[in-house]
Amino acid sequence: MVQLSDEQVDIIYQRITSDGVTTTALQGGLLDHYCCYIEEEMSNGTDFEAAYRKAFMAITPNGMHEIEEELFFLMNFKKQTNMKRVIYGTGFAAAFLISMGLLFKTLHWPGASVMMFSGFGALIIAIAALWAHSLKHMNKYSGIYKTQIFSGFAAGLLVSSGSMFKTLYFPTANIQIMLGMLLLNLVFLPLFFYQLYKQSISSVS
Repeated sequence: MVQLSDEQVDIIYQRITSDGVTTTALQGGLLDHYCCYIEEEMSNGTDFEAAYRKAFMAITPNGMHEIEEELFFLMNFKKQTNMKRVIYGTGFAAAFLISMGLLFKTLHWPGASVMMFSGFGALIIAIAALWAHSLKHMNKYSGIYKTQIFSGFAAGLLVSSGSMFKTLYFPTANIQIMLGMLLLNLVFLPLFFYQLYKQSISSVS
């Protein structure tokens, strides 16, 4: 098989970088792919210039930036999928453990405190994951909605951590729960139902 010269390889690499491909791994992968294609065409008697044009038309007919955009989407899609798994998984664990802990506590069965503690710990993880996910889109929200989101997250964290402190008989447990409930009842819930009211009015009109 015909081997490309260093100069020819450099021409291909310059084309890849000039077309806007910035990911190093993708640059190397595309370079290897183009070189293999061109070498095969040249082994069949095609000159370098013709094989060069044919390779770019066959491998990236819509431009190399499209491949990088697809790669970026796939990488972010995987991250978003993993984030959603964490959010829904820990959210389910929190709801299950807290509800079962309350049931066990009501019936005076053993293990209630462990379930409650684990449930609120899972709730904190779910809230932290939701907060990290929301930060990416925070600039799209209005000031009122940002206040609603922040107060909801803060209330959930305070109530959860306060409940865990209370289970372990640590100080400041009641203060944390009280602050969390105040945020929930005086800030988050009014804003939440106000937003629902506005949405219902706008949908009717």
